[in-house]
Amino acid sequence: MRRHYQLYILVSVLILIGLGGAVYKYFALGFNFLPGGMETVWQVQAKIAFEPKTEGNPVKISMVLPTPANSRRSLLLESLAADYHYHIDTKEGVSRAVWTRQKVNGKQVIYLRGDFYYQYAEPLLPPQQSEIKQPDLTPVQQDAAKKILQQATQQADSKYDIALHVIAMMNEENHNDDVKLLLENIRYRSDQMNQVRKVLALANISSRVIRGLRLQDGLTQRSITTFIKIFDNNQWTLIDPRDLTEVPTNQVLLWPEGTRGVVDVYGGKNSSIHFSILKQQKKVDYLAIDSARVSNNPLVNFSIYSLPTHAQNTFKILLLIPLGALVVVILRNLVGIRTSGTFMPILIALTFMQTTLLLGLLLFLVVVSVGLIMRSYLSHLNLLLVPRIASVLVFVIIIFAAIGILSHKMGWESGLNVTYFPMIILSWTIERMSVLWEEEGPHEVLIQGGGSLLTASLAYLVMINPYVGHITFNFPELLLVLLAIIIMIGSYSGFRLLELARFEPMTRLNRKD
Repeated sequence: MRRHYQLYILVSVLILIGLGGAVYKYFALGFNFLPGGMETVWQVQAKIAFEPKTEGNPVKISMVLPTPANSRRSLLLESLAADYHYHIDTKEGVSRAVWTRQKVNGKQVIYLRGDFYYQYAEPLLPPQQSEIKQPDLTPVQQDAAKKILQQATQQADSKYDIALHVIAMMNEENHNDDVKLLLENIRYRSDQMNQVRKVLALANISSRVIRGLRLQDGLTQRSITTFIKIFDNNQWTLIDPRDLTEVPTNQVLLWPEGTRGVVDVYGGKNSSIHFSILKQQKKVDYLAIDSARVSNNPLVNFSIYSLPTHAQNTFKILLLIPLGALVVVILRNLVGIRTSGTFMPILIALTFMQTTLLLGLLLFLVVVSVGLIMRSYLSHLNLLLVPRIASVLVFVIIIFAAIGILSHKMGWESGLNVTYFPMIILSWTIERMSVLWEEEGPHEVLIQGGGSLLTASLAYLVMINPYVGHITFNFPELLLVLLAIIIMIGSYSGFRLLELARFEPMTRLNRKD
């Protein structure tokens, strides 16, 4: 296989893996490409109270949990029940929180707290043909249902409006003879909405009865209510039958369809369940990480996010270094700027992130200038390389101490930031510039020194950008894309930008010929 084919394949693989990982984290895990995004988190606490049927006997409590869905993510599900064994049991797609205890005496109270946030609107599939089949109503009930539909159709045009009118007519406050016939022996709202669903089926209107909890901040002693979903204009609409209002998906917590009793208490009596709701605002990035941890996603569990906080802060800086390397590669290989050392500008850029740009440039120039003066004196002593570098290092430390002490005495505390500069790198920089001065002259020193500071400044401006820092930390897989770009630049062997001016006279001669 030819070398350039290998290069193309390697670059393509790196780009596909990097972009694929980033896209997956954005759509599947909820990571955000922009910093500072906030999301609403609903803290829902269920309070279950009951009494044992017989003192000292075992009990088992089973509570149906909200429907797991991509649009509603659970960050935390915590049981607050002393002396109870707690676990989650999932069967046929329905999850239940289960508590057991061998001996129970007196009134019992159990709490279950969960944090939920809405990620995006999950598309719902259109109804199947079986959902709008003819309902199981007696002939008399069918006649009553048709009369109700006839009245509703006269007042509405769309299926959605017809459904609203049917619900309004079958509310307990608006009973007529036909409604009373359909709601005979009906006690619960869920059964009432099931009768509404049967009436709508006669008009080929698909609907579903589902139970849920409306999310409103600061409410306590709330109960689960029954909703009905209507399919019209190729979309499902959730309706609260109590006030005939449309309920947005992000303002309700839904339970699995077909759920009747949310809590079953075996060995208990007089059970009840109430909910308290609290609204909070949290950063989207933290929510995505917490949600992925709850689901044991390996992309998060075996990543930087699994490290201690202090280690994560270190990697926030380390992950910026490849961006500085890209700036160096572009300026050296494509533009043609010469620098003193290959990656010295990156380390100087990291220092600028601690000192700010202008202050960092000033301190760098002061230290290097004084260091060059001291190094010129050492050149007359004909020292060997290692002792000479060690001597320069001692001089650099003395310069650091002098700048720090003088700035402190003068009330200019910013001068203490000189300690952020890498001493070893500065020592080598001073040595290289001194040798360059002796061999090439001051002009070349100014060119390479100026190129180093320009490269370091541009790298600093890229690395200090909050959007860049956010993306590198939350999407480190994009470093593979950056690696692919560096490899592509490394294969370029044409003219650099600054070389075009150098060879421009040759092009004029060719045009004359």
